[in-house]
Amino acid sequence: MTEKRKKLTKKQGLFMIPGVYPLEGGYNFTFEAPEEASVSLLLYNRNSSVPFAEIPYEADDRIGKVRSICVMGRNMGKYEYNFLVDGEVVQDPYAHAVVGREHFGAGIPDNPHQVRCGLMPAEAYDWENTHCPRIPMEDMVIYKLHVRGFTKAAGMRVKKKGTFTGLIEMIPYLKGLGVNAVELMPVYDFGEVERTSRVNKDMVSEKKDLGKVNYWGYIPGFYYAPKRSYCATGKPENEMRDLVKALHKAGMECILEFYFPGSVNTVAAVRALEFWKLFYQVDGFHVVGDGMQPDVLLKDGFLSETKLFIQNYDFASLYHGKTPAFRYLGSYNSGFQETMRRLLKSDEDMVDGAMYHVRHNSDCHGVVNYMTSQDGFTLNDLVSYNFRHNEENGQENKDGCSYNYSWNCGVEGPTRKAAVRRIREKQIRNAVLMELLSQGIPMIYGGDEFGNSQKGNNNAWCQDNSTGWLDWRSAARNADLTEFFRRAIAYRASRPILHLGRELRGTDYKALGFPDISFHGERAWYVNRDNASRMFGIMYYNAYAVDRTEQEKKRTYVPEDFIFTAYNFHWETREFALPNLPKGICWKKVIDTSEDWNRCFSEGDEFLCRTVLAPPRSILVLEGREVTE
Repeated sequence: MTEKRKKLTKKQGLFMIPGVYPLEGGYNFTFEAPEEASVSLLLYNRNSSVPFAEIPYEADDRIGKVRSICVMGRNMGKYEYNFLVDGEVVQDPYAHAVVGREHFGAGIPDNPHQVRCGLMPAEAYDWENTHCPRIPMEDMVIYKLHVRGFTKAAGMRVKKKGTFTGLIEMIPYLKGLGVNAVELMPVYDFGEVERTSRVNKDMVSEKKDLGKVNYWGYIPGFYYAPKRSYCATGKPENEMRDLVKALHKAGMECILEFYFPGSVNTVAAVRALEFWKLFYQVDGFHVVGDGMQPDVLLKDGFLSETKLFIQNYDFASLYHGKTPAFRYLGSYNSGFQETMRRLLKSDEDMVDGAMYHVRHNSDCHGVVNYMTSQDGFTLNDLVSYNFRHNEENGQENKDGCSYNYSWNCGVEGPTRKAAVRRIREKQIRNAVLMELLSQGIPMIYGGDEFGNSQKGNNNAWCQDNSTGWLDWRSAARNADLTEFFRRAIAYRASRPILHLGRELRGTDYKALGFPDISFHGERAWYVNRDNASRMFGIMYYNAYAVDRTEQEKKRTYVPEDFIFTAYNFHWETREFALPNLPKGICWKKVIDTSEDWNRCFSEGDEFLCRTVLAPPRSILVLEGREVTE
């Protein structure tokens, strides 16, 4: 026994505290292993390749599969640890930090002691009186990104590329874009280089392949520890908290994506989310995978005001017909993506589905709408490729989804043809407005706002390179597109009827003179739903979204309360009949995706009272205006 080993004392552990937890004068070590296994705690000095102490768990230290001991000693926080199970070195799944994986994609080390677990820092963190913004679901605009890929590419003007610190430097850009919530693809520490190959058919696949780098991270990992290789400072716990604090200072929320496969215990998964909420003060979680039973998660009292997003889940049963005081639950709406992509490419029989998704909302939970995400094409590639081009993934272009509902506008991939480029630009503008003019929560995939391309790769899970990283050189070339995103986001924010926290009814239930939402077509108040139809119009009445005083309610109609959106995805011009407005008010066009970039948001000079012509494959937005002589 070494001199250092003699300074440590062992006591009965606290079995109910999982993982490693600091106590006065030491740490509690709780670990789960098979009942018959021989288990020891290994302690290391920092920067040492071998343990200086091995402390065995005795029979009295075990209840079922759980072992627990308290180790007391001075300056325990400076040590690192692992466990030895039947002679094999293993890491703690509850570890708060992982040491030895500072370099992304470095592979699995030969020395089993090189990767170790770090102890939770005992010192307090200064949050500088920052608090969670608690943005209402209906006001959220989510921006989803990969921490490494967002700032890793050459030419990025950030000091610490591919890290949490680099992302902090980009917060002013995100704030200027108009988003108010950032969703991070997995940032818990995961082993990106795999030894084995497995297949999972989840919405987010558990991507594994021999020797490849798992760039995305949708695999099991150390769910309590920020990813070491995303850290620029050597202190991932503090750097992650610095990121959350910086986002909160900017009035933005931090949403983390967690993947739990079927092999993960639901209770352990819930505990991990509770830890991130308490220790890192994150605002919410997007949970994917079969390992999380939604009913268990949604009934957890600790997370009862933390935003929780799940794929295609019906939350209505939780409230038994009642409306919650604060909506904190959300469903990612994959149906919106499929339907609106098909409408965008002018597929037939899409009108009914599109009308549903444009108005779909819920009084009890948020509905997240998205056109693109990591699975599938980027927005630029959605209008540039008919087929996936995943040859670089090394699976003979057989991986990734084969049903993308995309249209290349006449040429596969990049082209110099001006006519094709114009159509693609218009289609991108259409896709942006499809998201931002629909009820629910828009989710923007990072890089779409400046035309980022993955060269037709719709499954870039293993592309830790220029394919998977954002190409910020596109931002300079496509500044007009970025400005369109900014203006579209700002327009949505300024029109409350476009992002209500409740379902639109389609009736005039407050006797205000018009229904909150109504549908129109070539005839006012009527939509042709035949399978050959590719057009419909919507009138919103903003008076249903504004709380006015009794005196204001007695006034005449407010012109700006009337909004009309016309969706025409025929390849020919179509005429929309416009609903009649109160005396003295007519329609004026304020957005037209068929116009050039600098004219899309220009208000027209012409008053429109009866009809409006919508150019081929375009979206128009009209607003009520007072008629002037």
